[in-house]
Amino acid sequence: MSRMLARFASAFVVAALALAVSQATGTAQSGQPSTARGEWPHYTADLKGSRYSPLDQINASNFSKLEVAWRFKTDNLGPRPEYKLEGTPLMVKGVVYITGGTRRSVAALDARTGEVMWVYSLREGTRAAIAPRQLSGRGVSYWSDNKGDDRILFVTTGYRLVALNAHTGSLVTTFGKNGIVDMKDGVVFGRGQQIDLESGEIGLHSTPTIVKDVVLVGSSFKEGLTVKSHNNTKGLARAYDARTGKLLWQFNTIPRPGEFGAETWENESWAVNGNTGVWTGITVDEELGLVFLPVETPTSDFYGGHRPGNNLYAESLVCVDLKTGEQI
Repeated sequence: MSRMLARFASAFVVAALALAVSQATGTAQSGQPSTARGEWPHYTADLKGSRYSPLDQINASNFSKLEVAWRFKTDNLGPRPEYKLEGTPLMVKGVVYITGGTRRSVAALDARTGEVMWVYSLREGTRAAIAPRQLSGRGVSYWSDNKGDDRILFVTTGYRLVALNAHTGSLVTTFGKNGIVDMKDGVVFGRGQQIDLESGEIGLHSTPTIVKDVVLVGSSFKEGLTVKSHNNTKGLARAYDARTGKLLWQFNTIPRPGEFGAETWENESWAVNGNTGVWTGITVDEELGLVFLPVETPTSDFYGGHRPGNNLYAESLVCVDLKTGEQI
């Protein structure tokens, strides 16, 4: 049933999207994309996560009359068919950008016809096979300098941040190291030990949030309650420069000594606990320069015997400054 639902959902979204944006794809547009122009430039429509489009071509009176405009099947984007397609396509300037398949490949499709324009795939081997967040994830993110440098950014299964040329699908070599930032670098457990770059547990299935020239990325870990150790990888949220991939700031969801909230992990329990990921979408108030981080539970979800105290910032909504990452 899950496969049927996933395939039906993907076909339906593409059909509705193709019909709704038929006017928006007629001519090339300049400037930042927006839902007001018939586009869908963010996972949740916009930076505030409104999930709203003002388009009214599809409404209650004609919804039942929709027909499939085209289909794109993701079966061959990986060594086996995907059973849990959760991604939301972006549509910018007449192009649909998606992730699909068990390798989390990225594809660009013509919004009118469904024709494949390009496909990118990164084979990460064991690093991806043991990752805590598998399959195609929630999709991609879009960035533009409004001068022709248009990029697609996404997080791989193995927790790498990748920047692609939106027109060709090629790596943007001026970003990170030949187009890729290894986000496991600098991720720690315990009192600050670097996790193993191959087997260390951290990943993300959500899309990066991009505002202005800042790329915001969270973290996630294995689902469920059967954890190997409460002393797991520590959660964080980070900001990168959209042009260069340079790290701008990092917010530790388990505060270290000297940081606000460290005393809420009594008996130095900050040092022997992990998780508190920011695994769902990060939203932004661009006018005020505020970033909202929804933080999950520490390891393990229902047992806190190894972490006395109030355990900031677990199970919290944290507001930080967009420019500095400092708590507001």
